Amino acid sequence: MSKFVLPEILENKIPVDHIASPLKDKMPAWFYDLANHSQAGIGNLFILWGNIFDWQKNMAGKYLTVHQMLAEAFCDYRLVMFYSLSNGLQFATQEMEKYFREKYCKIENDNGDEDPAFQKAQESLNKSMLHDAPISSLIGDTPAKALPFLDRVMTDMSEGNKLLIVDSAQNIVPETSGHSGDPGNLVSIEILERWSRDRRIQEMGNIIILMTPSLFSLSKDLRSNQSAVIPIKISKPKDKQRAIWVNKASKNLKLIFAEKATPEIITNMSGGLSLYQINNIFKLARQQRLPIDLDLIASKKKEILNNEFDGHIDIRMPKWDFNSIGGLTNKVAYANEINGYIHDGIYRRVPMGILAAGPPGTCKSHFFECWAKVCGYNVVRISNPRIMYVGQSEALQLSILAALDEMAPVIVLEDEADQSETSRGAPSGDSGVSNRWRQMKFDFCSDAKRRGRVIWVRISNRDDLIDVAYKRKGRTDVKMPFVIEYESYPQIFKVMFPRYEIQTNISDFRPFAKEVEKKIYCTGSDIEWMVREADRYAGREDSDLVLPNHLSKAVDAWEMDANPNDIDMQTILAHKGSSKDLRAENWEQIMQNAYTRLRGRRENTENDTVIQMPSVFPNLRSDEELKN
Repeated sequence: MSKFVLPEILENKIPVDHIASPLKDKMPAWFYDLANHSQAGIGNLFILWGNIFDWQKNMAGKYLTVHQMLAEAFCDYRLVMFYSLSNGLQFATQEMEKYFREKYCKIENDNGDEDPAFQKAQESLNKSMLHDAPISSLIGDTPAKALPFLDRVMTDMSEGNKLLIVDSAQNIVPETSGHSGDPGNLVSIEILERWSRDRRIQEMGNIIILMTPSLFSLSKDLRSNQSAVIPIKISKPKDKQRAIWVNKASKNLKLIFAEKATPEIITNMSGGLSLYQINNIFKLARQQRLPIDLDLIASKKKEILNNEFDGHIDIRMPKWDFNSIGGLTNKVAYANEINGYIHDGIYRRVPMGILAAGPPGTCKSHFFECWAKVCGYNVVRISNPRIMYVGQSEALQLSILAALDEMAPVIVLEDEADQSETSRGAPSGDSGVSNRWRQMKFDFCSDAKRRGRVIWVRISNRDDLIDVAYKRKGRTDVKMPFVIEYESYPQIFKVMFPRYEIQTNISDFRPFAKEVEKKIYCTGSDIEWMVREADRYAGREDSDLVLPNHLSKAVDAWEMDANPNDIDMQTILAHKGSSKDLRAENWEQIMQNAYTRLRGRRENTENDTVIQMPSVFPNLRSDEELKN
């Protein structure tokens, strides 16, 4: 049995058995896994999936495609073949194709006919087939025909080792759950399954590799626990790999970097992109004579990943830091404390996940975008990747989680988490997709190796609807309550004007804050609306400044469009189970006021009846309970 041997090992006379130790850091992780399994004789059918179209750095420091690396690694094999629907069967060298034709395509005279004319005609036909006929005409023009032919090749024990690489395998053995299976696909699946266990293939050291961008796009029969197929992921490049590539590309392409766009910052911002994608951004900038700046990288990254994930990942480029936030003093102090731990590499003190709970408009999303800007993390918003076809949701979910790892360090913002992370008891009617989707996130969010690298922030108005398993410590270490804080109103007014570059001659916002406080339910986003509305009133008078009368008019114009009972209930829920050092100083009074409004007061009337007892939150029992 011949083993998978690297050309560098042969040239340097390094023992093959040492590939797992001194050479590990010199090869891509996927390549190391493939080499280990191959040399150990574990498995003969592999799935390479993920970043399969990117460049890979070999042990000599040369960048190659995945196909080139495999052809190089299996250079001592008798046959290295590539099969796909569009190109049919191809070979690494002309010599290999010639050998294949002579060995497997020659027509034998099974009838023992010694007629000279017949033999001459047969020789002529063989000559045509061996040298002129397209391969597809010899082995079949569909997988249902070609794979049975290749079965004879891969199980041949006469001589030499064979490698078969199946490109775009998702088009040959696709996931068809919920659809009527094509008989041709079923034949292909059965052949591949048999190959994964065929002792003849194992004994000869022959190897089959399926290539696909998405593991879940392949037939589940090949991915099942009962299958002998071994999937190996090709990941996007990590920080060190991108840093080497950025430095190499900047020299080769003679790039110009903007003042703040150092190679180190560009390396961090390009997380989640392949080397190929990074190189294309650089080449486009050079063609357009543009300097490499943060906005260019951010916009192109957003465009690339939004297309790749069909809008389920939204790359954010925060514009503001904590100076744009009014109030939330203790939360900003906490974030800066965590930033210090991140900077010092003390990741054990960094939360795995954070639950941001409270009514809409209380600065939840904006706070964490500012945090990402301050600590230099990537920040993305994700949505629930539900697709109607079985298997496709899992495929997209797996890709999204993999992308988050590749973009690390990253803050993940999951808006309306109560809708995407419903309780396990809630009916789904989706053939188990929700349960599988939930388990993937459970595993991802509780993996300690991601602490300090991926901070998952769940944002919700109704966190009581989120499955308690998401909220347990180890997945969500901190619960931050975001509620209406009247004492922050003057500061919120103050920061909104510079945020939108609106000029004003108002220096004291306390009178306006007092007026807004009377409205009880105004949030930060409502004050933001008032400031922008005041600017619109100023524009009507051709004024460059927002004057007091403009702002007063905007405050008066505000009308509530939400249910006050909902806001009070969300305020109470935000505090329950939250981190006490992250609550407002007067949180008990805030809770009591909300509780009183929600439950209603017993007023002295002639028959001493309860005037207001809304039932929107019937499980409330006592004031004291809400303080815990």
